[in-house]
Amino acid sequence: MYLKIFPPVILCIAFLSFSALGQDAKKKNKSPVDRIDISKINGNTINGKVASEPTEKSIIIQIHNPKANVNPPGNKGKNTPPAPDWKELEVPIRENTKFRFKEPVEAFDEKGNIKVYTPQDLKKLKGSNPNLPGYEAKPENIVPGHLVTITLAKQDNKPFASMIMVNGKDSSDKPNNKPANPKGKK
Repeated sequence: MYLKIFPPVILCIAFLSFSALGQDAKKKNKSPVDRIDISKINGNTINGKVASEPTEKSIIIQIHNPKANVNPPGNKGKNTPPAPDWKELEVPIRENTKFRFKEPVEAFDEKGNIKVYTPQDLKKLKGSNPNLPGYEAKPENIVPGHLVTITLAKQDNKPFASMIMVNGKDSSDKPNNKPANPKGKK
């Protein structure tokens, strides 16, 4: 009796294992994030959101994908995935790349109140080159989620970041990013 059940069971196990192998191969072939080549960027400035902390050689940012259209007009009712809204871009960094904050970083006094900067404090925060816009920063001050403007330069026909200006922090990563209720309504 077991001999009659044994061959179909073996076939089922073989089928399931091969289908699982095929799914794993599909997952390996998919790239997790769409990346753009820096050489395809036009212009001297890039606006984006920091995707990972900068390394000694590069910074990865996310830039808005202009081709992303959530609801294409000729695609009514069809199940095609929309283009991603954001694409990643790896921007090379050199040792002479300048890191700046648009606004001075919030600091707190001994009592826990937000520090009010004097004109002398602001002059010190400008750093060694006060002619540059914003306030001096270090690469380790830039964290994922910062909104940045990157100024590009070329050397040997290879683009790199000559200055990275932090404009603020992206608040869309907060779990409950809803506007406050109007007065009197709950």
